[in-house]
Amino acid sequence: MFTGITQTKGKIEQILQKNSHEVELKIATVDAYFNDSKVGDSIMVDGVCLTITEVSSHSALFDIMVPTFNTTTIRYFEAGTIVNLEKAILVAERFDGHFVLGHVDGIAKVVRIEKISETILTSLQPLEPTLMKQIISKGSISISGVSLTVIQVKSTEFQIGLIPATLKNTNLSELTIGKYVNLETDILAKYITQRI
Repeated sequence: MFTGITQTKGKIEQILQKNSHEVELKIATVDAYFNDSKVGDSIMVDGVCLTITEVSSHSALFDIMVPTFNTTTIRYFEAGTIVNLEKAILVAERFDGHFVLGHVDGIAKVVRIEKISETILTSLQPLEPTLMKQIISKGSISISGVSLTVIQVKSTEFQIGLIPATLKNTNLSELTIGKYVNLETDILAKYITQRI
């Protein structure tokens, strides 16, 4: 379980094709982010919950299975890609953001960007239109692992706002029209729409 509050950014240092079905990612950080991590720990990488298979203080390896590769933006990663990182929450920690599982529901495409003062208003369109049923105005959403509030919802797209702190601390500052992001809808909305 995660909060959607990015703790640091990492860089894809290496992508290794292990076999015809799996790849391995090596992610490095400038700080000693993985210093207290161990093999088997869950780390959210750009919104995707991954398991550490090998670790040092400044880098970690992750195996990516076929379903994860095929249904997330990991398939677009290349060496040098900057990713958002978050460790699983501890019971004793203060909770911010919203409950994020790290189970990506789909991919969304950036369709519009507008700057108003210091806020970047960004409109996104899910590649799977049915996901719009799980997105509500003023509701929570995770974009590439970042907990955000939905500002506006239209029939095929929704809008979020990125403030300077979010732009500084996450890779969402690199969003451009046409770019793809991982999308995880709010856990409550998911269950409610399944029952309607």
